[in-house]
Amino acid sequence: MAGKKHFSKERQTSNRNQIRLQRAQQMLLLICNTAIPFLLFLAFGLVVYDFGFKPFWKNSQTLNFWMQLLLNLISLFIGIRLIAEFFSHKKRWTRILNIIGWVVILLVTVVILPQKAALTNTDTNQFLIYKIILYTVIVFAFITEVSYLLQFIYNRTVNPALLFVASFAAFIFIGAFLLKLPNATTKELSLLDAIFTSTSAVCVTGLIVVDTATHFTPFGHFIILMLIQIGALGIMTFASLLAYAFAGSSSLRSELALRDMMSTQQVNNIIQFVYKVVLVTLIFEFFGALSIYLSLSDDLFERKIDKAFFSIFHSVSAFCNAGFSTLTNGLYEPVIRFNYVIQFFIALLIILGGIGFPIFFNLYKFLKFKLINLISFILKKPKRLYFPKVIGLNSQLALVVSGILLIIGFIAYWLFEQSATLTQHPTIVGKIMTCFFGSVTPRTAGYNTVDLTALTLPTMMVYLLLMWIGASPGSTGGGIRTTTIGVAVLNMVSILRGKDRSEFYRYEISHQSVRRAFALILLSFLFIGMSIFLISVNDSDKGLIKIAFEVFSAYSTVGLSLGITPVLSPSSKIVLIISMFIGRVGLITLLAVFIRQSKHLYYRYPKEEVIF
Repeated sequence: MAGKKHFSKERQTSNRNQIRLQRAQQMLLLICNTAIPFLLFLAFGLVVYDFGFKPFWKNSQTLNFWMQLLLNLISLFIGIRLIAEFFSHKKRWTRILNIIGWVVILLVTVVILPQKAALTNTDTNQFLIYKIILYTVIVFAFITEVSYLLQFIYNRTVNPALLFVASFAAFIFIGAFLLKLPNATTKELSLLDAIFTSTSAVCVTGLIVVDTATHFTPFGHFIILMLIQIGALGIMTFASLLAYAFAGSSSLRSELALRDMMSTQQVNNIIQFVYKVVLVTLIFEFFGALSIYLSLSDDLFERKIDKAFFSIFHSVSAFCNAGFSTLTNGLYEPVIRFNYVIQFFIALLIILGGIGFPIFFNLYKFLKFKLINLISFILKKPKRLYFPKVIGLNSQLALVVSGILLIIGFIAYWLFEQSATLTQHPTIVGKIMTCFFGSVTPRTAGYNTVDLTALTLPTMMVYLLLMWIGASPGSTGGGIRTTTIGVAVLNMVSILRGKDRSEFYRYEISHQSVRRAFALILLSFLFIGMSIFLISVNDSDKGLIKIAFEVFSAYSTVGLSLGITPVLSPSSKIVLIISMFIGRVGLITLLAVFIRQSKHLYYRYPKEEVIF
């Protein structure tokens, strides 16, 4: 009996110690989770000040001292947090990854940075290396901490649409703040123009109110490049990858939110899908930049680094269907206007970026199976891979509609521009390439190799149609999407043939898809019409065609312009800002934030035909 009491006391003591240990662990985590964001906010603020308000080359020992001190404190708290989380339920490889990351940060802040700092007074190159290492560590730690925060929000948010819309809005204002930094511009930039430029970059539109080439410094161009890249794939995509890498898992809610953002029906392994999206994007942009670099002459640039940045900027802008350029007249500059090789590579990047990642992976899987079976047939192997319907309905519909639109655009340009813009290109190769590029760029790309104001009226009308339709779902482009117009046309054909359903390549299109397609079409017309009306109130002197062209371009995130955007009134610029934002996040997505969604209706009224 005494032994049982003794055992019971030991058990109670053990439980008390375990509770105290858990409370101490929670207290440590609370202190660290409060201190780390605060210190990172201060350090990141110093980086912004150092980069945006004073010359980068100027050596400020006081500022460097405070940056390194903050970084040492951040490393200390991160280490404490990792120790407190060591016995958590995270995966083993995740804990090892976190510890390795902390050791690297500690090594940089305690060993490498002090050594580099000691040489900054005498060696400019060593100073630049020191600053780059310092900036990289602080920014990486800051982004990682933001990823922790977003992962926390993912797990608790009620409305994924709200999170999606809010992330774009927040990043637009962050981008506007960065573009307002003195070192980002060569002359003063108004707040409205900063917000407009940031919105155009984040929403991968390309409309500009100031000359990107002369109004922004290389630092400003770099900010625009980052806004384009993150805006094209979505800030939540990058944050989810980092949060998953450091947390080791993701909630079902966050995976469903990512599925909606990436326009894919895949639920399992959605994080792997996002990893593939980012990897494919970087691969295409790398080879695109390399192709552009090799297509340019060294005589056009003072330094090799200028040529490299030009290639990277235009590769990212083209693949993301942004349409920004570091040239005053864009691709209409003589050095690019007649360089048909670089035009081909940019057009190819635009097509690849606008085809849609789910469709691209679907097509890749189909071609891989075909290649394996072809090799097996050549080697006379009896075993073949059977792949029933690898190319799904979405992929087939998007590819067919995209091909039809490219052909229509090419033929229309060839017919209507023979005596207009094509006269500048006397060779047959130049005419073909100009027509091809002219059919590609209205599909949310925004680049132009001709003077758009010289286009004939029929070509402008075709451009309005192409801009309105836009790219495929799950891509970096905008518009109502190729699948939307495809479903609408198929439904119209089925009605004319007297069918009670819409079919395409042995697939039946769901009634829900048909309803959604016509809702998107109607909402787009209503919003575009309202935007044209609002702009015409204060800028009616610009003409209906030009106003409509700018609105279609903004809503479909295209970026093509007839030159009136910079001279519009402030109220009209605000209308275009809203149009770009809604065109990027989607009107139905935005309405879903404010309108309560009915999950299921448990009643049904009597049916009755409506007379048309």
